[in-house]
Amino acid sequence: MSNIKNILNRHIPSILVAAGHGGTHWVNAAIYILLPYITIDLGLSYTQAGLVMTVFHFSTFAANAVSGPLVDISGNGKYTRFQAYSLAIGGLAMLIMSLSNTIYILFLSVAMIGVSISLWHPAALTYLSLQYPGSRGFVLSVHSIGASIGDALSPLLAAFLLTYVTINNVNLSWNVTSGILSIPLFIVMFIILFYLKDKNETLSETDNKKSKQENYFYNLKLLLKNVQLIPLFLIAGVRTLTQNGILVFMPLYLVANQGVSAAAVIGASLFTMQIGGLFSGPIAGYLSDKHGRKIIAVGALLVSSILAPLYIIVDSNLLIITLSGLMGFAIYAGRPVVQGWALDMAPEKTSGSVIGLLFMVQVGSAAIFAIIAGIIADIYGLEIIFIILSVICLLTLALASLIRYPKSV
Repeated sequence: MSNIKNILNRHIPSILVAAGHGGTHWVNAAIYILLPYITIDLGLSYTQAGLVMTVFHFSTFAANAVSGPLVDISGNGKYTRFQAYSLAIGGLAMLIMSLSNTIYILFLSVAMIGVSISLWHPAALTYLSLQYPGSRGFVLSVHSIGASIGDALSPLLAAFLLTYVTINNVNLSWNVTSGILSIPLFIVMFIILFYLKDKNETLSETDNKKSKQENYFYNLKLLLKNVQLIPLFLIAGVRTLTQNGILVFMPLYLVANQGVSAAAVIGASLFTMQIGGLFSGPIAGYLSDKHGRKIIAVGALLVSSILAPLYIIVDSNLLIITLSGLMGFAIYAGRPVVQGWALDMAPEKTSGSVIGLLFMVQVGSAAIFAIIAGIIADIYGLEIIFIILSVICLLTLALASLIRYPKSV
């Protein structure tokens, strides 16, 4: 009993960071269930809906270019503060989304969500890497559990509000739902700000900042010359565009086929996806610590390539929900693995930057795919998107499997 208590006490910081991570994914997941209703209400095409997600991903991409170096150079002793800023921006973004009556205000809100996510990861993952250097794979899987919980509960609550809550016998609108979904962000922000503490600086603030500035760009240059970034970025980019491809186009596909009544099925499907990731993340993180990152990441892509086309074959709501759970188990298994892989390769002083680079590749891939897939869907229909995702996964794992990579990095 005392051992369990000691383990829990040791991991309280990682649990709090996981809760904050859940907050950023709470707003991220809200986009996917609200977007079909926003698309109908504002009269958007699939291309415009894809463009909304492209703005989201490109803002994430651009913010990552700044957030990584910002954390590396000035983050020591301030990692928790950056995490709190991230959650505050995410909460404000949901409030702005609730006021959207044109696509341009919607662009602003999703761009702010992108900034929120970008600011979170370099600070949070560097904090965890410094706190738990000997068990990064496992601790990052705990971090991913927070994401899965946020991703699961947000669409579930949104589906409940959209389907079952009424005002004057009228279902709650997506605008009101968006405003309600902002509340947990501010709650978690205060928890992070007041209860999570950084380690004390080992050098004076002036000396520490000078030391970081002197060594940062040298270490970053060494990092960028590392050829092992190639398979990492390839797998990470495709994993993310597959994940976001399903999250964006599966709800659009269900609404196109079932109408606005599909909210409950969408919410349940997004929920089971995250529950799948909730279970697979710790397993994948542990196995990658023992057997290497690449084999787990490639295996996750293989299973994803098999499952993606099944969305256009199954016609039962129960089967769609089950399929989503299996898809989440596969695709989210790769999340802590590629993050651990990146931190394995990064000099300690550039941990934030390698995470920033990783997320730039991920969101850049997702951004490009979102707009191209939206155009393709307008021309050829939504069904072909799931086949394209499968083919991309198969091509990527074939290329990645040819690259020599050690079992343990």
